[in-house]
Amino acid sequence: MSRAWSLALPVLTVLVVSYALLVAGVPRKLHGARIYGGPSAGASTLSLRVESVERDGERENAFWNGPLSVHARSSDGPELVLAVNEAVHGVADFQVPFAHPVRGAVELELRDAASALLASGRFELDASRWAARARRRGGWIRGRGDKALVLSVAAERGAFVVGSADALTIRVESAGTKVAGARLTITAEGARVSASEPLRTDERGRARVQFEASALNPTLRIEARTEAGESGLIDTGIPVVPGGMHALRVGDELRVESAVPRSEAFFSLVSDRGRVAGGVVALNANGRGGSVGAVTLPARPSPAWFVLASEVDLNTAAAIGWPLDAGAEPTQTFDVADVLLLDGLPAAFEREQVRRLRVRWLTAAFIAVALALSVVQLLWRVRAADRTIARHLSEGLDQDLAARIAPRRLLPVLVGVLAITLGFMAFGLVMLAR
Repeated sequence: MSRAWSLALPVLTVLVVSYALLVAGVPRKLHGARIYGGPSAGASTLSLRVESVERDGERENAFWNGPLSVHARSSDGPELVLAVNEAVHGVADFQVPFAHPVRGAVELELRDAASALLASGRFELDASRWAARARRRGGWIRGRGDKALVLSVAAERGAFVVGSADALTIRVESAGTKVAGARLTITAEGARVSASEPLRTDERGRARVQFEASALNPTLRIEARTEAGESGLIDTGIPVVPGGMHALRVGDELRVESAVPRSEAFFSLVSDRGRVAGGVVALNANGRGGSVGAVTLPARPSPAWFVLASEVDLNTAAAIGWPLDAGAEPTQTFDVADVLLLDGLPAAFEREQVRRLRVRWLTAAFIAVALALSVVQLLWRVRAADRTIARHLSEGLDQDLAARIAPRRLLPVLVGVLAITLGFMAFGLVMLAR
């Protein structure tokens, strides 16, 4: 056997290990999807949001290989198949209409246009658990009670944000009864107040002003005085939601404003029983350092809230659930985040780990086989050389003299075998370490 054949296995092993390290075994980008939504139990139509992402190491980016196919089944119904055709930066909202209210868990599978699995699993969430996660803002702030008149203030829609004006309601009472005709004097720090002059309470003991915060901790001082000489005072801070965005209903549209530049905002339309719809609002510069956009309101129950945030799952302290229905009293916000129902990334990560482990073990098996063949090849070459030498010596010498001149020694063979083994083991360790 030629020397070239002796070198073939080590060279081939080097090539295989290099391919495994540099090509087959290199971590690949992970593609998966997260599905968010609200309560499923008792709902006839599920409003869901899918976030399709690509993960490269620690970095995560939007990824869209649409249209996506959705396979959904409730525990007591047939399978539904629908398509999600459009997305904004990998985010899309869709609805799954069941023939009957859902009972039990919902099975859902999501695949991309190449039929690659993005997410799958079962989920179940009832309305009470979902609503228990909601945060409410707003309500009356009561002033000092040591005077004849007691003043209270409240955000008419539950919250204020920097840079956007909203209504503030003032209430004047005396011994628990409303006080009409009281004259009000207002001073503010960190905010601007707009009101008609002179400002007086109406027959319900109320007055309404426009309040626009310019700082995160504005203060408000209001003095009230009646014609009879009774007076009262409230000196209080007005809560402002840091980083919150403003939403105001204008006809069938909702105008969204942000005090800082943004390209988009995420929203969910919810009732107190579940998620009705959702989407993405495209924002553009408003010329004042902020952003503005609008979205058409879909059909909705009453009462309803428009939950608005810069995070795709609305799970942030800056999220505000703006009320869409006005009442006789100031309303509260209903800030509820979308619930992560399914996450396909852990399964994608596990599949990638299994693939890389398979590459490592297949390469290690190849190294083991190559080692065995190299050892067999070495022993065969040694034995062939010994036979050739013995044949040449036996032609002119007797067997004893030939054996003394060219004895068969085991130690050099063992050294050669060990050297080859160590070389292949080094390849194996490098492969398994990666």
